[in-house]
Amino acid sequence: MLYFWHSIGNRCLTLLSNAFTDLNLTDMETCYKVFVRDVADRLDLRSRDFGVEPEITCKVARMRARIYEVPISYHGRTYEEGKKIGLKDAFKAVYTILRFWRWEAPRHDVGTITLRRMAQLSTYNRWLHERFERHLGRRILEVGSGVGNQTRYFVDNRERVVASDIEPHYVRELVARFAERGHVRIASFQFPLTPEARADLQRESLDTIVCLNVLEHIEDDRSALQDFASVLSPGGRLVLLVPSLKALYGTLDVHLHHFRRYERAELDRVVREAGFEIEEIRFLNRIGVVGWWLNSRVLKRRVLPKAQLSLFNWIMPMLRLEERRPPSFGMSLLVVARKPA
Repeated sequence: MLYFWHSIGNRCLTLLSNAFTDLNLTDMETCYKVFVRDVADRLDLRSRDFGVEPEITCKVARMRARIYEVPISYHGRTYEEGKKIGLKDAFKAVYTILRFWRWEAPRHDVGTITLRRMAQLSTYNRWLHERFERHLGRRILEVGSGVGNQTRYFVDNRERVVASDIEPHYVRELVARFAERGHVRIASFQFPLTPEARADLQRESLDTIVCLNVLEHIEDDRSALQDFASVLSPGGRLVLLVPSLKALYGTLDVHLHHFRRYERAELDRVVREAGFEIEEIRFLNRIGVVGWWLNSRVLKRRVLPKAQLSLFNWIMPMLRLEERRPPSFGMSLLVVARKPA
């Protein structure tokens, strides 16, 4: 009878796992599990019983980790020998799947949590891409690709795309999403560049660099901008998006590891000093200023709430008004600059 109920429990888990196809779940009861250190460090396990099995499965799937199954020699205990798992554990597993199937990242990783939440805002991400799409060339380096929120919009119909990020778990996700495309290279370039990395990128004959919400994470931003100029082909363009208005700097910036926010005149100056000619510089997202100020300076939050981010899809008509009359202030500054021929 115990075996009968255990079989029913496993069958329920299998059916439920198949229902969550976006998690790409496999059989959870796999005995031994071996992880590379990067994956193991990010599991942030919360379960204290057999729920650890579905929790690990959910989180590994959400991380887009590559899973390999290999045979082992294993002699499990019988119920007579003390095996304790039963029907109640099947229900616990169902609860654990429901609890973690939309898991975002370890609680301390504010950057990844924010990126995953932003990934759900397809309308906003598309609108942002449209602001600079006409400036993109055929051979693109994206600095700080993250989980590919913007990469997906320009990866097609290009001769070459180099998607770069310094975080191993982002690189892993980029590989899972784009590595099968022959013209896409997944890399990890740290700015400012070493001489070897600079020579490597110069061989790519790049005509565009896309750097969106990354420069503020680089302590020596001036050297990074100079490196951008050094690896671009003559006449190539830099598309740069940074957070604006120093008065908005607060807890959200601190937990996102921002070194700074930029004023328009300051950004204009440092981009020109790096060897670029400014073609366009403008504020974006005026409507988001109040929300950022409230959450970061008044409420002192670590991360923007999901509910507030979802409002972006509702305020798109107001954002589109900026296309007719560029605002005099905003959450971000968009720069399009050209390397002299």
